[in-house]
Amino acid sequence: MTGFLSATAFMLVMLFAGVWVAIALGTAGFVGLYDILGYDRVIRILGNLAWDQTTNYVLIAVPLFIFMGEILFQAGIMDRVYGAASRIFRALPGGLLQTNIAASTLFAACSGSSVASAATIGAVGYPQIRSRGYNKPLALGSIAAGGTLGILIPPSILFIIYGSLAEVSIGQLFLAGVLPGLILAVLFAIYIAVRVRIDPALAPKEEGVRVSEMLFAVLDLWQMHILAIVVLGGIYAGVASPTEVAGLGAFLALVFAAIERRLTLQAVITAGINSVRQTCMILFIVMTAKLLALTLVYFQVPTMLVDFTNSVGASRLQVLVAVCVLYVIMGMFFDGLSMMVITIPFVVPVVQAFQVDLIWLGVLVCILIEIGLLTPPVGINLFVLQGATGEPFKDIAGGSLPFVALQGVGVVLLFLFPSLALYLPSLLF
Repeated sequence: MTGFLSATAFMLVMLFAGVWVAIALGTAGFVGLYDILGYDRVIRILGNLAWDQTTNYVLIAVPLFIFMGEILFQAGIMDRVYGAASRIFRALPGGLLQTNIAASTLFAACSGSSVASAATIGAVGYPQIRSRGYNKPLALGSIAAGGTLGILIPPSILFIIYGSLAEVSIGQLFLAGVLPGLILAVLFAIYIAVRVRIDPALAPKEEGVRVSEMLFAVLDLWQMHILAIVVLGGIYAGVASPTEVAGLGAFLALVFAAIERRLTLQAVITAGINSVRQTCMILFIVMTAKLLALTLVYFQVPTMLVDFTNSVGASRLQVLVAVCVLYVIMGMFFDGLSMMVITIPFVVPVVQAFQVDLIWLGVLVCILIEIGLLTPPVGINLFVLQGATGEPFKDIAGGSLPFVALQGVGVVLLFLFPSLALYLPSLLF
């Protein structure tokens, strides 16, 4: 046990020193197991873990969904998404700020990445917003907050990772994220409308939109409609697994890019390189997290945590509140994927002892990670948006704080009404 404690302390030191998360996790797991198994056995275990993760059928969906989003971006299809969303929603109070939320919601259904959503909407939409005299902090906050929907609305990369770590159905997780994701989007839209109604100077009044123009804009999103039907419909109808529809979605993205006459060799190469980089990073972190989780099992840490919560008489609500506090604090210092792979081996055994539904927990964790994406000093979406727009960090962080409060409202609603996450999965599974 001494070796494990030393390894854990060393891991924390490396994390706060800025060492790559995968290296810190892997080192802690290796040192902890080395204390009881020896060098040869740990190396064999590490090799088996590496093989299992890189050949895991479920995780094959990760690079395919990433590639799908990259091709859509490289082909300029996301520019059309923003334009179509603008024609549909710009007449609402808030104008293009409402477009930010709508376009982010649509993009989330194609990318599965909050960072990609924030970067794309920031690059495509913010120049138009800035030129029309919108309030800068509110505009930047709407883009940063809208980007966080990418990890909640399916297909979500983090849901795939969570499903792999917690060993639960990814299809159910995808379905569980739909209503909470849409509710958060509506909360964001209502907040923007109320702010603009109170202070009209925050956003100029955009020209009205004819019904015919809105219909043509909806038709202009035909690629999104097909992808939603194929990817989500395939899973929920039970005709394909998440991995199979990920492959079909990536193929359709190539077809759409070809129809748009933007399927160039350079676009495919760039999308492929970006997909490989992101996939290697994700799988490396997942592999080392599995090694650390195995170390925890060897030292019976999950059992000890469950015994401790029982000995102090903690209630189910107290445990879940403690989990929320843990993620909010960690979100100030770690990115979402790192938080998930570090905490899930600890959190899942504890909450299972209190009969917490792991599908519901997955949605809760993703909303809490969304909060972390918007909270300084290490709010990833804030820095991504700063890079995409060049605006001061204080304006981006200040404009995002009200949306963090709305995400907190989303957490409260999930506690009060668990069926928001569990109703749709209960219908189809």
